Amino acid sequence: MRNITMGLWLVLAGVALQLGSLTTDYFSYQGEPQSAWMGLPTTAELILFCAVVAAVAVGLAATRRSPLTGTGTGLLAATAGAIAALQLSYRMIAPPFGGEVPDHATILGDSCLFWCLPSQAEPAQILSGAWVALAGCLSVVLGGLLHSQSRAAKQSNAVSWVAPVQTGLTPWLSLAALGAVGQLVFGFTFFSFFRTIGRSGTETTWSGWLPMPHTASWIFATTIVILLLVRAASRGRAPLEPFALGGLIAGLAAIASVRIWFRILSPPFGPTSQVEITPGAYLSLMAALLCLVAAIVHAVRFRNLRPGDAIRT
Repeated sequence: MRNITMGLWLVLAGVALQLGSLTTDYFSYQGEPQSAWMGLPTTAELILFCAVVAAVAVGLAATRRSPLTGTGTGLLAATAGAIAALQLSYRMIAPPFGGEVPDHATILGDSCLFWCLPSQAEPAQILSGAWVALAGCLSVVLGGLLHSQSRAAKQSNAVSWVAPVQTGLTPWLSLAALGAVGQLVFGFTFFSFFRTIGRSGTETTWSGWLPMPHTASWIFATTIVILLLVRAASRGRAPLEPFALGGLIAGLAAIASVRIWFRILSPPFGPTSQVEITPGAYLSLMAALLCLVAAIVHAVRFRNLRPGDAIRT
């Protein structure tokens, strides 16, 4: 506890507010309360991500195990809080309700379901949960900045997270990175995941981004983490030894594969729509499985590697 500065206590208070707000309603639209997860799913996940990053930063600073300096740790928490605060603030002035769904719904659009000017937004009442979340985000920002300028932070050095055994960039890690990118691109950008035909005969094609926000957020986060891990390995700075590194990537890819497969079997549309699964969905699943298999092979192939051993791919 002696390593936790006043700024870090303020960060922890903000994390508590953020997590607490995610159990409440953020808006009331047309008389119906909208919870954080149903009304603002992507924003809610960003707030959760901010809370996790901030809490981990505090934990690493308290145990003096942070790979960043004390100043860097504070700035990391502040940056995460600022991103969440900006997104939440935007959604408070431009709620994502009542927008028109385009014929091909991808990650971009001109309605408030995507991004729009506040003047184009449907009126919605902001409830206390949104204000609590915003207060939490701002508390994380302020606490992170205060810690970054504290004497304790300036005296705190970074701790190396480089594993003693490194493989460099192997073909299997390259394939894992390729699969990670493919699962995102094919399923959640401009390719179609679903095709729906409404009662009126209107046909709409969808990427997974809009109808599956929770799965989309997981795929996006998984892709970023895997690419960062592969990049670190390619520079000889992987934080985990080969078996653990492959296992971590395989675990992330396995969850992604299950989520994609579940949505292929159970599309997130009501009974009023006829739903078809398009090739983009299967390509996304195949890419996730490629990442999974490549990571497993990497883990098994180099499980007994020791410092100084020659690497044979």
